[in-house]
Amino acid sequence: MDLLEIKEFMRGNLDKIYEVFSACEPLIRVSTDKAVIIGDLHGDTDTLLQIIRAYPPDRWLYIMLGDYVDRGEHQIETLYLAFKLFLDHRATLLRGNHESPITNYEYGFYMELLRRFGPYDGDPLYDKLKDIFSQMPIAAVLNNEYFLVHGGLPIEHVSIDNIAKLPKPDELPSNETTFQLLWNDPSDYVKEHEPNIIRGPGTYIFGQAVTERFLNENGLKMIIRGHEYVPQGFKWNHGNKVLTIFTSKAGPYTGTRTSIAVLSEGSLKIVNIGSES
Repeated sequence: MDLLEIKEFMRGNLDKIYEVFSACEPLIRVSTDKAVIIGDLHGDTDTLLQIIRAYPPDRWLYIMLGDYVDRGEHQIETLYLAFKLFLDHRATLLRGNHESPITNYEYGFYMELLRRFGPYDGDPLYDKLKDIFSQMPIAAVLNNEYFLVHGGLPIEHVSIDNIAKLPKPDELPSNETTFQLLWNDPSDYVKEHEPNIIRGPGTYIFGQAVTERFLNENGLKMIIRGHEYVPQGFKWNHGNKVLTIFTSKAGPYTGTRTSIAVLSEGSLKIVNIGSES
């Protein structure tokens, strides 16, 4: 993939992308009968291109759950492809916890920009991307049935209407509810919430009671999220009410059996890239 082409695309389109995201509420509603739900990519352009070949974007809408950058070998290329699909109205892009300076300075994306573009272009480019990340939607409701989010449910009792009113731009994010929507994880070993000692301060694991209350109160049937590395590419929690999808085999994830969720004709199925399950 030509780096000059990517540089020109970014130069010509980032302001437009910022404007579109800034006009979005933190929670968006999506209606489609043919959707491909993509989990963490972390710079895995090869897998994204496989998905594009298997599920052509002129026939399918992609919903990406965040974490386009950091850790992998082709972070810039992956973000570029995601943005191109977004501008062509073939992808809905949600924010992940790695669309943030909290992670980008530590896990590689900022340094990748400097290495590939040089500090003269890399620094101002990151400043623009950081602004875009701060405006990206946090969650989506698909076909009034599925709640899509990168991380999980916060400790604060929230509705989808509350989520739609969260403040943005929010760079880090600083809002606790937004932060936890990007960082929290499900667990079958707690009922409500407990601190997440693995991810650190301000993050929590949430139990089945939290999931069922949220789904029932909002008239939804399932949560689909990313965020967790799952070697087999997917996992179920909370009596099959929470589905985790992981779609990267880049960087430290080379052994992943990368997966997506495919919605067609009202039926949801998990697809391992290259084989169906």
